[in-house]
Amino acid sequence: MKKKLMKGLALMLSLTLVMGLFASCGGGGGDNGGGEAKTDLTVAIDSDYATLHPADTMSAAEARMTAQIYDPLIFRNYEDQTKLESRVAEKWEVSEDGKCYTFYLRDDVTFHNGDPVTAEDVGFSLDLFKKSQYQGAVVDGLDHYDIVDAHTIKIYTTHVYAPFLTSMSDLYIASKKYYESVDENTFAQEPIGCGPYKFVSHDIGDKAVFEAYDGYYQGEAPIKKVTWKVISDVASMGMAIQTGEVDFAEIDASVKSTLEGVDSVRLLDADQTTFGFVAMNTEKEPYNNVKFRQAINYAIDRESIVASVCEGLGEPNSNLLTPGRMGYSEEQIQYTYDVEKAKALLKEAGVKEGTDLGKMYVAEQYKLLAQMVQANLEAVGLKVQIEILEFNAYLDKLRQGDFGITALQMGLEGDTQMLSMALTKDYIGMANNARYSNKEIEDMFKEATTIIDDKDREALYVKLFTKVQEEAVYAILYNPGMLYAANANLNVHTLPLEGEYFFYDFSW
Repeated sequence: MKKKLMKGLALMLSLTLVMGLFASCGGGGGDNGGGEAKTDLTVAIDSDYATLHPADTMSAAEARMTAQIYDPLIFRNYEDQTKLESRVAEKWEVSEDGKCYTFYLRDDVTFHNGDPVTAEDVGFSLDLFKKSQYQGAVVDGLDHYDIVDAHTIKIYTTHVYAPFLTSMSDLYIASKKYYESVDENTFAQEPIGCGPYKFVSHDIGDKAVFEAYDGYYQGEAPIKKVTWKVISDVASMGMAIQTGEVDFAEIDASVKSTLEGVDSVRLLDADQTTFGFVAMNTEKEPYNNVKFRQAINYAIDRESIVASVCEGLGEPNSNLLTPGRMGYSEEQIQYTYDVEKAKALLKEAGVKEGTDLGKMYVAEQYKLLAQMVQANLEAVGLKVQIEILEFNAYLDKLRQGDFGITALQMGLEGDTQMLSMALTKDYIGMANNARYSNKEIEDMFKEATTIIDDKDREALYVKLFTKVQEEAVYAILYNPGMLYAANANLNVHTLPLEGEYFFYDFSW
């Protein structure tokens, strides 16, 4: 049972050397020069995808792209994400005992090859997610399902599981017939979904192309062609936005001040629960020592990191939870910048001044973050050598546990229960980047799924995350702001929590 890793936002060096170039560039328009409205869209992403498997995505780019290809049973409203709307399922019912969910499917939904979507495909998708190493948490609590007829399915949970219905908004419906007719690689690289856009082509390291599906059950999308362009350098991405080469992108905070004065560009922001953090491999020494992990937490200057890495667009935070999220409490330990306390804890941990921790592997987009962490560690007598890796090679290091300490960003949005992926043994090699295991914490997460009353759930989560803070499982640093740039003539829907976007609701 694992869930997607969701969000590797770009955290890279500022654009000091290219500001003059930006000032001389012309802006992009909203038509093709002949007065006709555009029907194509170019989107920049900071890294290429490795897979478009609906249940195995790991990066932000993969998550954003599969959301255009596949549709779920139900959908969270942009304005109010507690409000659930119909998608593949036109209606649903929950049994009195809270352990059976009956979904009634629309009869006009088809996959991109024209095959109808049936309850058998929904059951197949449940099985697909259940065995996923990365997104299994979407179906946490699933016991079994019964296919009533071609358009009706009953899904049973092992116990009353509070987040289950909402989690069905992340269950992408895949074609059983297509899966059985091709090999695993083709299924993942040439996807066929039932969403508004169909896959066309992929030039590795350069771009991918999607086209609007003319048989989409809600009507064909206004944007007919979407080109995903890989631009890993934030300076180049910012310039591409300004010149009109790119119409939409999630951008680095460092380009904000430059793009604010460009008439052809509109800046948009969104809230998120993503966190920047230092992960320490608790399967290795000295990271398995809680005193050492606490020392690292006190050694880091979060305010300076937010000012430099996030360009001020973020909030310092040493807690896995953002304020306001269920389980957060001001009474939980707040790690502040305290060099002397860090040194004292290192002494208690038996770690000598001048200790060399070896290599700190990081992806390119986390280079500046790693450099600042490196400087903070040096100030308390610890040495690390930064080694930059290509993004997917970096993920391989994390999966295999072939690291000691690293710095990155991650998002585990949704119900607080989703954070179990960062803290429980089932997710080691996935979202549990600390490779941490603690039976007391695992038992509390299990208990939380059985509690319906929000006050009781919150009380348990407060207790659980108080323990997490005491254990200093991670060194949480900040919650970054989420910033997008769009062509001024592009109509963009309200960006909900986590900044998810759906091109079906974009238009020129």
